[in-house]
Amino acid sequence: MEIKNPVILCDYSDPDLIRIDETFYLVASSFNFFPGLPILSSKNLQDWQLVNYACPSFPLKKYDDVQNARGIWAPSIRAHGGKCYIFFGTPDEGLFFVSADDILGKWSEVECVWSGKGFEDPCPIWITDENGKERVFLVHAYVKSRIGFNSKLGILELDPVSLKAISEDKIIFDGSKTQPTIEGPKVYERNGFFYIFAPAGGVTDGWQTVLRSRSLFGNWEERIVLRQGKSRVNGPHQGAFVELTDKMGVFVHFQERGVFGRIVHVQPLFWEDDDWCKMGDAFFSKAECGEPLIAFSIPQISFKESEENRFAKSQKVGFGGFFSDFQFSANPKKYAEFEEKSVRLFAANGQKSLWETPNVLSKKIDAENFRVCFCLDVSDLSEESFAGAFFFGEQYRSLEIFCKNGEFFWRVLEGSGSGDDKRCEKILETGNIAPFDLKNGLEFSLLFKKIDERTGNSCVTLQKSSGKIVASTDFFHLEKAHWVGGRFGIFVRGFSGSAVFSVKTQNRLWSV
Repeated sequence: MEIKNPVILCDYSDPDLIRIDETFYLVASSFNFFPGLPILSSKNLQDWQLVNYACPSFPLKKYDDVQNARGIWAPSIRAHGGKCYIFFGTPDEGLFFVSADDILGKWSEVECVWSGKGFEDPCPIWITDENGKERVFLVHAYVKSRIGFNSKLGILELDPVSLKAISEDKIIFDGSKTQPTIEGPKVYERNGFFYIFAPAGGVTDGWQTVLRSRSLFGNWEERIVLRQGKSRVNGPHQGAFVELTDKMGVFVHFQERGVFGRIVHVQPLFWEDDDWCKMGDAFFSKAECGEPLIAFSIPQISFKESEENRFAKSQKVGFGGFFSDFQFSANPKKYAEFEEKSVRLFAANGQKSLWETPNVLSKKIDAENFRVCFCLDVSDLSEESFAGAFFFGEQYRSLEIFCKNGEFFWRVLEGSGSGDDKRCEKILETGNIAPFDLKNGLEFSLLFKKIDERTGNSCVTLQKSSGKIVASTDFFHLEKAHWVGGRFGIFVRGFSGSAVFSVKTQNRLWSV
């Protein structure tokens, strides 16, 4: 198999991975964007496709409002006993899971495992104890901003039927001195050892650590197995191990890359006779600590196909059609009516800023250069509502239109601020629009150009069907938002009315 990194140039943060028969399935963080818990699949680890969402909405009323930088963090996916499970944490509420008989089908409602602030990155493991009894444990990390400390890993025992916690939390590893900021644990059992793969040292400049013990409760041996070194892949951060043969596997991890977010890489992995793994270029050099590889090949693996394939071949993903990988900024309500290549968005939530508006419909940036165009029908837009398009990052800009006293106007807005604080919006420009065909007379064009590896230039242009430019945001510097990469999207905000956005192009994204 030939691999060239990154395998996914898109913000799929905190990836976890399993293999079922000949298919790899990847799940990632989705924070406050819904539908949440995206599931991607691949046959070759290089080409990935979004195939499902495991969490259409979150069953707490607060998530009806935008919870920027909160929500679903760092999931883990496992198959056990004929079912698939995804465990995840929310930093302010606790640890949760969803389950499904079919990874591509409908997933269960969210169920709480452990309630409380400051718990993150849960990963389950099913074991059989010395008495032949099946037991389930959940290894996790801690959120310093909520609980007052980090750099430690904890464990909970779960009821094997309900999967609710039945023990008190216990710290099993303290990395304060040797593995600061250790987090994102993924736990495995192999050849009589328990292994925890976990990043330490921070998202931007950290490394990958592997812990090993004969007991889940320690004492743990530790090794740093992958770090940036002389490579251009910073981090490398949180990820997952998947076995291909008895001796060989792959390690999937993310790299924090500015406006593109936390993009996904694959590294080769090999188990030595001493039951420690080599990763990255150490796969070939046999050094104890490897560096990330940009390109490599490993032998083609012939997987054993199961007699019964329980997994569906295809189904509608998310909102379907062109909008399959678009998400709302909070729990989806009756904000939209979707067709294959168009969507009617309804005004809701008053005049909140875009940072706080739940019915904003947006998509991750997943190409280095692209243009996407929407035709806009505003015949049902009320006078107290606004329809527009935007690029969204730490700072954002939108170009929107509105009706006042029967006339249409445009305005360019800028949102400024940082972190998870509220954004202040200000009007940069405004003007009127000469008469046009209400149903199909305007077009939003969104253009993104990569500047360097971490930032981009973006602009939104509004024009008439005649091709005449009405207004433009001009190019502005786009960077990542808090915890996530840059996004672009469309919206209708206000108190009543609606607008229809129709996709003008055949492809969602294409090179400029």
